[in-house]
Formats: sequence, structure tokens, C-alpha cells
Amino acid sequence: MSLRFEQPIIDKTEQSRAHFGITDAEILQMLAAYRLFGFWRINIETGHFFASEDVHEIFDLPYSNGPVNLTELMSRIHEEDRSLIAQTFEEASRHGVGFHFVYRVDSRLGGYKLVRSVGRFRDDESGGGIVGVTYECVERRRVVGFEDDARPR
Repeated sequence: MSLRFEQPIIDKTEQSRAHFGITDAEILQMLAAYRLFGFWRINIETGHFFASEDVHEIFDLPYSNGPVNLTELMSRIHEEDRSLIAQTFEEASRHGVGFHFVYRVDSRLGGYKLVRSVGRFRDDESGGGIVGVTYECVERRRVVGFEDDARPR
């Protein structure tokens, strides 16, 4: 499976959205309508892994606000790809880099689906850890309803 490490972004100017007025919440809402993806964080010191609802859905795990059962999550990943994930987290933590990798997750339908994770090391006031996003590589369109705030014309 493919794996790519990145150097930390030091010289890149932060992009501004102020001139077109889209909030972070609006961006997340629009991205969630486009593709099933979820955010996650692993605390290096405790080993606890926290994830959004979509990560739980991708791995077919019941959702909880607490730490994810890593044994159960790892059991959903193809046996040949598990060592890649452990290696990736170790290298990202050791060298403070970001990464991209693609791996196979049990589809629960007798096969595997491709999943991509993108993450980066973070060491700030919240503690050392890795944050990232995971999404299915297949095109999966969501059906999103309209909000019921229609205004009379």
C-alpha cells in the first residue's frame, strides 16, 4: 500500500478565507455532504484514540464519545496493512512529520475497501499527539436533505 511522509510546513503562508466569508463550520458541513470522512486524534502518552462519528462508520464500529477500542479498530484493517499503520504513527511521532497512506479495511461484505488517512504530528498545549482525517477512497455520494428554514418569497 502507498505511504508518503511529509516535512512540516514552515514557509507556507496560511490561506485566508476572510475575503469570501466561509466559516470553518460551513466548510466541514459541505465536505461531509461530499464524502464520508472523519477526524481523529491519538494521544501519544496515553495511547488513547478519539474519533468522530464518520470514522466509526468507516470501520463499522459503534460510536462513543470516549476512546475508540483500538483492538477492535485494528481487527478491521487487513492483516498485511496493520504494521504499516504502527510504523506510520511511530515515524510521525519520532520525526514530527505528516503522512498520507492508503490501506484496506474490512467492508463487512466479504471483501475490503480502500481507506486513506492523512495526518500530522502535533505538539502543543493539548499534549503530543497525531491528528488526522480518514476517508473511503471510493466515490460515495451522500444524500443530504434540505434544511427546513425556507423563507416565504
